[in-house]
Amino acid sequence: MAAPAPEERLDVLTAAGDKTGVSKPRSEVHRDGDYHRAVHVWIYCESTGELLLQRRADCKDSWPGQWDISSAGHISAGDSSLSSARRELQEELGIKLPVDAFELIFVFLHECVINNGTYTNNEYNDVYLVTTLTPIPLEAFTLQESEVSAVRYMHRDEYKSCLAAESGEYVPYDVNGQYGQLFSIIEERYKDNTESRSLTLQKQISRYAPIHLEPELTTLSEGDKEALGYILKASMVIDEIFYEQVWNSNTMLRDWLKAHADSSSLDSLKWAYYSINKSPGPALMKIRLFYPLPIRL
Repeated sequence: MAAPAPEERLDVLTAAGDKTGVSKPRSEVHRDGDYHRAVHVWIYCESTGELLLQRRADCKDSWPGQWDISSAGHISAGDSSLSSARRELQEELGIKLPVDAFELIFVFLHECVINNGTYTNNEYNDVYLVTTLTPIPLEAFTLQESEVSAVRYMHRDEYKSCLAAESGEYVPYDVNGQYGQLFSIIEERYKDNTESRSLTLQKQISRYAPIHLEPELTTLSEGDKEALGYILKASMVIDEIFYEQVWNSNTMLRDWLKAHADSSSLDSLKWAYYSINKSPGPALMKIRLFYPLPIRL
């Protein structure tokens, strides 16, 4: 029988976040309340405004069964922050991404005591954002059963509201404190130029002249009218087939655009453009509908 793997060791930090030169097993760090460092990795989809959440495995010693960050983990002794972020994402979700997909957006200190005082978490967290243009399909993730029991997408505003309400289903973070930076950074990044984007998209759509049919049916025989009805029905079926078949590699984004067409004037314009072109098309990219430089999967 193979010997159990040695327990992960963590660099012990000062209260100011500097390395002391000492490392200790993870369990002792949390027993003694030592300061240490970890990484948070958030996967954010620009087109839907959703964050990927993971449900922590029921066997976890902290916050079991609660919804949490896309991926997170300690920085092992001697390891770097970025390599830890990449490793945790690959281990927990089975996704391997290049170095430049990870954007360090802020660092915050999380101090708390849980489990009836037996688990102290004095943790500096490097928070990374991985931005995707469209949602990574849930079936693309390979979950590490000892860490993660499920994943799902949730709109950033809804998630923020649940945290603010201190819902017991979610690992607690103070959205009015340091962790509120996650939401303020995303909101600030995507709030600008909505009007100009809408105007640009309106101009793109205006290139397509609408067709107004005012048929004079009185001269048609009953047989002609019946045939015309079949033609119209057939064209609708063909259009629906085309809708289902094209852009089949991006069905999640297509269906999201359709479902949210009434959410705002900009969302309505997005869906109108897609309905005409049956794809996101170059116009959506030219108007910077999405924030620049998202990764494509």
